[in-house]
Amino acid sequence: MARYAVVENSLVINVMLWDGDTENWAPPEGQTAALIPEGLPVTNGTRYVDSEFILEVIEPEPPLEPTPQDILRINAGTRDALLLVATTAIAPLQDAVDLDDATTSDVALLKKWKQYRVAVNRINLTLKPPSWPDRPK
Repeated sequence: MARYAVVENSLVINVMLWDGDTENWAPPEGQTAALIPEGLPVTNGTRYVDSEFILEVIEPEPPLEPTPQDILRINAGTRDALLLVATTAIAPLQDAVDLDDATTSDVALLKKWKQYRVAVNRINLTLKPPSWPDRPK
């Protein structure tokens, strides 16, 4: 048994193990079977021209630049996630203030989180990437 390529229109469309016996099997009309030399990395899509396999190194295409709509969608998602974090941090601090149970550090941290939330909300979402504010510590 040897590796053969089934070729149609100068392209490998299948790779198989076959004994080469055309009495047991033969390629359909319009296709040929070509013996693949030992160790040659032939796969579907390999070109086969003038009885030779042509192995091409295909450079990957550079990644597409995001569209303005992509940038807006990505940044809006980030903004929404950051606002959720801020709102989650603000809620218990605000509760403590509302109940007159806040420490001076609670009041200071609440102010920082509210300033952060306002800053996040004012970010220009059309920039790639925007300059997100640092979270309060």
